[in-house]
Amino acid sequence: MRNITEITRRQLPLLIPARLKVCAYVRVSTDHREQMNSLENQTQYYKHLISSNPDYEYCGIYSDAGISGAKENRPGFLAMMEKAKNNEIDLIITKSISRFARNTLMLLKYVRELRDMGVGIIFEEERVNTLKSEGELLLTVLAAVAEEERKSVRGNVRWAMENKCKRGEVMVDANRLLGYDKDAQGNLVINEGQAAIVRQIYRLYLEGISGYKIARILNDQNIPTYTKKPWSSQRILRIIGNEKYMGDCLMQKSFVNDNGRQIINRGQRAKYLIENNHPAIIDRKDWEAAQQIRESRRKKAYPLSSMLRCPFCGASLTRVVHERRWVSWICATYLRKGKAKCPGMRIADGVLQEIVKDTPVTEPVVVEGVIYGKGRKKRSQEDFRLIPAAQYGGFKRNRE
Repeated sequence: MRNITEITRRQLPLLIPARLKVCAYVRVSTDHREQMNSLENQTQYYKHLISSNPDYEYCGIYSDAGISGAKENRPGFLAMMEKAKNNEIDLIITKSISRFARNTLMLLKYVRELRDMGVGIIFEEERVNTLKSEGELLLTVLAAVAEEERKSVRGNVRWAMENKCKRGEVMVDANRLLGYDKDAQGNLVINEGQAAIVRQIYRLYLEGISGYKIARILNDQNIPTYTKKPWSSQRILRIIGNEKYMGDCLMQKSFVNDNGRQIINRGQRAKYLIENNHPAIIDRKDWEAAQQIRESRRKKAYPLSSMLRCPFCGASLTRVVHERRWVSWICATYLRKGKAKCPGMRIADGVLQEIVKDTPVTEPVVVEGVIYGKGRKKRSQEDFRLIPAAQYGGFKRNRE
């Protein structure tokens, strides 16, 4: 006869579940005051939301301001991902899909990476939890819809801006335009203090002084740049080439492509020139004369361009015309940043041409000086030698 004996279930000890380590991610696309206020409000909201939940352990707020969600290189976002990899986060709360990532592929990449680490994301507006079974399907559909909506909005914005250009409605950021402010009606007006700097730049340029030397003069005179950076030849030349200083305004110099990137308009879109739009700082004839000088100085294609290297830093040697009389090749690092960054290699063009007669240059070469002792003021081809850059091992040694 069979006997059935019940084996009493062993009672397991009561386990108190550990609290989830929770953080929030917030992002605003610009650093304008209104959006920065929004960032602060979101930060306070999520801090209270997480701290007030007894099941959550508050692990901080990660944020980015003025950075597009289409970019992966976001400091706050990357710091949060690093914490997740170190097992310091269990759950991330964010406002919406668009705050987390701006395209479907990037979104799914990070969602899956976090899910594989056991980290979930809650998107509040869409009410999606990525750790639930239906989470990724919903997320894929919603992200694709959101991406199409952004493309549609981008197209509408582009259409509206082009129509403004056609109507002659000027859109200029005076904060980035040295010499001008905006009045109460939004019109450009001359800032005389800054305009004096612009006039000085044009005067020096029309006297034949290069952009590099003008930048050095302004820095030596402690002339303010109204930015965090010192004067540079690039900024001088941007000022020289800016049509706004003669009172005109060329609209749509750049545009946003379908991927959300700012692109220089090289003929892909129409441009709109509005003449005599605002008070001029520079006389039209002087502005046009400056453009002729600039055009005459544009780099020409020389056989040795990009073929010569500095033995100290490895930078290319740049062809420089001195006082329209003689030519030399000088280290680009030395020209841009001075002797503090590189002692600089310099060789006269005449000497270089004599060398290449005997040693044709067919690949990048290092121009190394040969030291024969002091007392030789004029250097000849015997004072230099050309060494193939691929065989040269002195860059590191010279830097040290």
